Amino acid sequence: MRKVKAVAIVAGMYLAAILSETIMYLGSPTYEGGLGIIVFLAILGFLSTKAGYRWFDFLFAIIPFYGIFYIFRIAYRIAFLPNKDWALRGTSGVSE
Repeated sequence: MRKVKAVAIVAGMYLAAILSETIMYLGSPTYEGGLGIIVFLAILGFLSTKAGYRWFDFLFAIIPFYGIFYIFRIAYRIAFLPNKDWALRGTSGVSE
């Protein structure tokens, strides 16, 4: 079920990007595109902080081939967020 949720999260991000592109295209006859990728990366940047990554790690999504893996890795972690199974960055995982 976690994998289905991860695919749904990625599909939702793509849908938001396509929707923003469509709205801009219909609103301006001189629009040449580009807002969709900014919306997609902004959503990914927000989600990456919730999944235990730094805010600027969303830039890994720009790298060809690895970016696809990274996008699904973030979505996979977000899909199981209430039950985190990863250590927080900068901690040894041992509670005092």
